[in-house]
Amino acid sequence: MNRMLSIGLPLIGLIALATTPVGAEQSGKWRGRAVLVVTLEKSAEVGDKKDHSLWFTQYDGLVFTEVGGDFLANARYQVTDLTDAGGDLASGGYKTFTMSDDSKVFARYQLKERNPPVFKGEWKFLSGTGRYQGITGSGTYEVHSVGDTVLWDILEGEYKLP
Repeated sequence: MNRMLSIGLPLIGLIALATTPVGAEQSGKWRGRAVLVVTLEKSAEVGDKKDHSLWFTQYDGLVFTEVGGDFLANARYQVTDLTDAGGDLASGGYKTFTMSDDSKVFARYQLKERNPPVFKGEWKFLSGTGRYQGITGSGTYEVHSVGDTVLWDILEGEYKLP
């Protein structure tokens, strides 16, 4: 009987390990509130019509997770924006979220509604590194300009990690 137990129990344990998934998929809703400051701003007049200019702006800040547990909680939040004021190019850019362990999430966004001081649009996760490798998801954002160099941003959406 002891011989059966000494062979049978480890065998059952190996079978259980083989049928257990290595990593569990994580997904959910996310809502983050961020504060950003302008770190670089450049503009150029296009000249084809009145008030047509291009703006390149970089922002740096922090995002606080309101919904979603520890997903992107207290991440460094950087935005690179290209705005075509008065033109035909879609205004938008890229968002980068960096965690304290240097894991990153990259997203692209597009402006959909411009009513200063409020700007609304959509974002989509493009890729991630570290614990966010393979991330997918999308959502909306709403930026409120507080002054010449400060704004806050509300991001809402869903994410999925393999």
